[in-house]
Amino acid sequence: MPASHAPARALAADGFRPGTGWLIGIVLAVITFWLFAQTFINVNPAVQSSLGIPQTTTNLAVSVAALFSGIFVVVAGGLADRLGRVRMLRIGLVLSIIGSALVALAPADAGALTSSVLLGGRIAQGLSAAAIMPSALALINTFFQGADRQRAVSFFSIGTFGGSGVTSFFGGLMASSFFGWRGIFALSILVAIGALLLTRGTPEVKAQAPAGGHARFDPGGVIVFVITLLALNVYISQGPRIGWLSLAGIALLVVTVIGLIAFIAIETRKAAPFLHLDLFRIPTFTGAVVANFLANATIGTIFLVQNFLQKGAGWSPLAAASLTLGYLIAILSLIRVGEKLLQRFGPKRPMTWGMAILGTAVLPCAPSRSSRCPSTWWSR
Repeated sequence: MPASHAPARALAADGFRPGTGWLIGIVLAVITFWLFAQTFINVNPAVQSSLGIPQTTTNLAVSVAALFSGIFVVVAGGLADRLGRVRMLRIGLVLSIIGSALVALAPADAGALTSSVLLGGRIAQGLSAAAIMPSALALINTFFQGADRQRAVSFFSIGTFGGSGVTSFFGGLMASSFFGWRGIFALSILVAIGALLLTRGTPEVKAQAPAGGHARFDPGGVIVFVITLLALNVYISQGPRIGWLSLAGIALLVVTVIGLIAFIAIETRKAAPFLHLDLFRIPTFTGAVVANFLANATIGTIFLVQNFLQKGAGWSPLAAASLTLGYLIAILSLIRVGEKLLQRFGPKRPMTWGMAILGTAVLPCAPSRSSRCPSTWWSR
């Protein structure tokens, strides 16, 4: 179960009042993935050219970080409940440092060694995000209350959505600068170290144990969950290469379906499952999850466009990134506005307005064709 679901031990928070520096540390921890690791999407062509590796390898490097983050975020949240959320946050930051170092130091033209180091670094970055995200949000939920919590979540959002907004422009700017794409991940290491220093001294926080002792770990549910998501993600990411209806493709689909059925059967029978499926019986919770998924999926197309403009239209990384400046400026300037709207109107109206604005923004982009992309001086 994600760390934010279970109540925290009250004693852990007694006497600890985090200041602005601590909150900045949490934001820095979050952007180690959303700003630096995700930047790899925009510098993908530059990495391929620099390291001398096939495009299939760099494409896999793009997806593998998100794959491991998505698969293990729920697992990491459950481990944070048991082992401690501060400990899991620090594990995530150390993994971020290791992953960024591997990517930055990946040797060029070394064949399998290059691919192994690069992919190993990206896997570590994905695992770091899985460890950091639920732990950071749960710590904010523990140490802040009322309007202070809403303010803290706004800063958390600056690290996530703000970081995703800066990603494309930052990556294009760095790739076109003296530092090159490797400088992105060197800077990521410094940011992760800063996050470790700013959050030092945070008292440990664990989930409240149920009556009668600690909740049992659910290894069966975790294993089936990981296998199911892994099969689905491999099918989606490698479908064009292996064939959607090939023997391997069909086998992956079968594993996904059987795994989903088995997972539901296991989790609904457990007294203490690692993923509480009964939460989805709450319409508000289910609606919020679905809305968040659809919103992120829509925003995610920005990164697909970055690759298309560079590989298909010949744009430079900085030129492709320039198209996201409006998104970047809007999201950074309006996050705190959203906080004020939340305080005045509650969560339902701002969420509805936000989805309506997103749909309105996407609508005029839908009929566009690549041949209609404006030819500008910075695209040359």
